[in-house]
Amino acid sequence: MDIDPTLSKEIAASSGSTADIVARLEALARENAMALGRVDHVTRLPNRVQFVDDFAMQSKSGGNSRLILVTLADARHFNEILRALGHAYSEDFVREGAARLVAMLPDSVQLYHVSVLSFAFFTDGPQFAEPPPIVQEIVDRFREPIRCLDIPINSKVGVGISALDEGASTPSELLRSTLAAAQDSRRSFDGWAWYDKNSDEAHRRAFRILTDLPSALAASDQLSLHYQPRICMKRGACIGAEALIRWAHPDMGNVPPAEFVALAESTALITRVTEFVVRTAAAAVSAWQREHSGIRVSVNISPKNLEEPDFVDLLLWETEAAGVDPALFELEFTEGTLAANPSLMRDQLGRLRDKGFDIAIDDFGSGYSNMSYLSLLPAKYLKIDQSFIRPLESGRKNQLLVRSIIDMAHALDYHVVAEGIESRDIYNMLSGWGCEQGQGYYMSRPLTEANFLTWLASGPVH
Repeated sequence: MDIDPTLSKEIAASSGSTADIVARLEALARENAMALGRVDHVTRLPNRVQFVDDFAMQSKSGGNSRLILVTLADARHFNEILRALGHAYSEDFVREGAARLVAMLPDSVQLYHVSVLSFAFFTDGPQFAEPPPIVQEIVDRFREPIRCLDIPINSKVGVGISALDEGASTPSELLRSTLAAAQDSRRSFDGWAWYDKNSDEAHRRAFRILTDLPSALAASDQLSLHYQPRICMKRGACIGAEALIRWAHPDMGNVPPAEFVALAESTALITRVTEFVVRTAAAAVSAWQREHSGIRVSVNISPKNLEEPDFVDLLLWETEAAGVDPALFELEFTEGTLAANPSLMRDQLGRLRDKGFDIAIDDFGSGYSNMSYLSLLPAKYLKIDQSFIRPLESGRKNQLLVRSIIDMAHALDYHVVAEGIESRDIYNMLSGWGCEQGQGYYMSRPLTEANFLTWLASGPVH
C-alpha cells in the first residue's frame, strides 16, 4: 500500500512512543478530512463550502466589504459549448476562466469557485455609483475569448456586486443576491451591475410563480377560464368566445396571465397549462351546445406546444372525450410561430387543420410581421392586434393602415377579426370596411363562464 508522502514525513520526524505517532497520524487524518469537499476538483480553488466558512470572518470585519461575483456564461451558452465540444473542453473553459481571474487579482484576495460557472471574491471600498476598478478590468479582459485547446470561445461574462450590509444575513443569501445582479448585468452595456432590490424581487417572484404553478394546476380552485365574446360584425350576434386563463393565487392574489404564461413557456409547464385550457374549454363548449348550438371557442396555443410530437393527438383526445366536434374549436397562434422551425410548424398546423380544427393568426402586427408567412400558414382567420384598432378614431393614417390589412387579408382568403374594439364608432367603421368579426370591451369584457352564458342570453350587440 502506498503511503501519502506527507504522512511519511510526519512519521519520520516524529519521536516518542508508538501511541504518540498514532495520535499525530489521527490528527493529520482529521485535517485531511476537513480539507476534503472544500476544494473544487476542476479549478483547485476553494469552493462554496469554504466560502460559507470564510463568510463569518469577512462579515465580522464590517466596514465596506463588497462581494464580487463573476459568471463566465449563462446556462444556455455553456450548454452550447458542452454540446458542441464535450466535457473536456467545457472543463477547460472553466479552468482557463478561473486562471484568468486569479492572474488579475492580488495575492491577498482569495478567489472562490462557488458554482460550475461562478467565481466570487471579497474586496474593500466604499459603495459608489462606479464599481471597484477591478470590476471594469474583469469586464474588459473577458471581452477577449477564452482559448480552450486553441479554440477561441466567447465567455459572455456577467459581473454582480453586493455590499455585505445590504441585508444578506447568510452566505447563501449573499451569493444568491449577487448572482441576481450578475444576471442583470447581461442586460447592460456596462457588463456589471450592483445588486438591485427591485430587480431581485422580480426574479424571486418569477421563481415563486414557477414553483407554485404545478400546485395550481393540481388544485381545483386556483386556475380558471374567462370567456370574451366574439361577434359577427354585420349581425351583432355572438358566434363564439376566446378562452382566457386566469390564476387566483392564494397568497399573491390575481397573477396576470401575461406574466405566468410567459414564464411557463420557458419550461415544460407550458404543456400542462395548455392541457388545462384545452380540457376546460372543451368541457365548456360541450355544455353550451345544449342551449346555444354552434357557439365556438378559441384557445391560445404556444409555439412550444407544436414542437411536441403528440400534441395533435392530445387535442383530438380532449375534444373526443368532451364530445366536441373539432370544428367548434379554433386554435390561435401568433404570427411568429413559424420563425423557429418553419417546416415543422407548418406541418403541425396542417395536421390540425386536416383534423377539422380552425387555425387563427393572433395579434397580427404586434411583432415582426413577415408577410410571406401569410401565404404559408394553413390558417382561416387573421386577428388584427388591438394596438392597430384602438387608435382608429385618432387619425386617417391609422384608418388607411387597418383598411389595407383587411383588404390584403381578404385577397389571401382570410376572415378578419378585430381585437380591442372599444367604441361604437370603431365598431361601425370596421364593419363598413368588411371586417367580419370582432371582440373588445365595447361588446364585452372577458367573463366567467356563468356570466358569459347570462350575457349570451341577452341577445345581439346593438
